[in-house]
Amino acid sequence: MIRSTLLVFLLLGCAATQFTVDDVDYFQPPIVSDRAPDRPITNYSVYNNTIKVNLAPMRAIVPTFNNKGNLIASWNPHPKGVQGRPTFVLVHGGHGLIPGDFATALWARDEMGANTLILDSYWSRGQQENWETYTRLGANARMLDTIAAARWLYAEGVDKDKVFLMGGSQGGWTILRTFTDEPFMQQNAKGLYRAGFSLYPVCNSRGWKTDPTLGPYWGPVLVFTGGKDAATDPSKCPTRVFTDATTWTNYPDATHGWDTSNRGAHTPSVDGECSKALNIYNHFAVCRSDAATNDMHRKIKEFVQNVGSKKP
Repeated sequence: MIRSTLLVFLLLGCAATQFTVDDVDYFQPPIVSDRAPDRPITNYSVYNNTIKVNLAPMRAIVPTFNNKGNLIASWNPHPKGVQGRPTFVLVHGGHGLIPGDFATALWARDEMGANTLILDSYWSRGQQENWETYTRLGANARMLDTIAAARWLYAEGVDKDKVFLMGGSQGGWTILRTFTDEPFMQQNAKGLYRAGFSLYPVCNSRGWKTDPTLGPYWGPVLVFTGGKDAATDPSKCPTRVFTDATTWTNYPDATHGWDTSNRGAHTPSVDGECSKALNIYNHFAVCRSDAATNDMHRKIKEFVQNVGSKKP
C-alpha cells in the first residue's frame, strides 16, 4: 500500500505544472554576495574580461524579481547614450559567466553599437555553477532574473522595443523558458524583450517545476543547435521546442559551445580547438567553430537590423 501511494505521488508530481506566483520565493534563492570572484571556477580573470576590454566591472546593481537583494551585472550603456540602439541582455550557462559571455558582449557592442548587460545569476547567490541543472537555480529562477533585468533596463531609459535576450546552454534554456507562453510569463515577461536568441539550449521540456515546459513562445525566438552536442543533444528533446521557434538553425558538425572564447575575451579565439567541460557529471566536448559562430552572429545581426528594429 505504501509503495502504491508513493507511486501515485510520484506520477502526480511528474504531471505538467505551470509556474505561479506561489513559486516565486522558492525560485529566488537568497542574495548573499555583492561582488564577483576574481577568478571564477573556470579560472579566468574577471578583470581581463571586463576592465581590460573596456567593459564595466561586475557590480550588484539589478534588483531581483522579489526585491530581496541585487544581482551582479556588468552594465555597458553606449557612450553616446542608450536611446536609438539595441540592448542585449546576456545570460550564462551552467558554468556561470565565462569568457565567451564577455566576448559576445564585445561583439554586440562593436558590431551593432549595442548597449549590453552581462547578467550573473550565481555569484550573487553564493554559487559558482549549476552542473546538476534541474535545481532551484534552473530555468524558472533564471526566467525571473531576466524579467528583473528588463525592468531595470527600462528604468535606465533603453528603447523598450529594442531589448534582446541571448544566452547559451542553461542560458539558452533560460531564453526558451522566459518566452514560453504560460499565464505567469504572459503577465510578467511578455513584451519585455523584442526577441530571444537561444544557443545550444537545455531542451528536455518534461513539464516539471525544475524541468519545465518549453514553448510555444509569446514572441520571436531564434534557436541555434549543434549536431555533435553531447551536453544538450537536440535529438533527445521534443521537436516542437525548436519548430515552434521563429527560426531554428542546426550546425551538423558543431559541438556544445561552438562560440567559446578559448583565449579570453581580450584575445582572438583559436578555431577548431577542443577542450572538455569541467562539469563533473558530463565532461562533454567544447570545440570552437568560427564558421558556426560567424554564421550565427550574421543571422542575429540581420534579425536585429531588419526585424528587431521595427516595433512589434
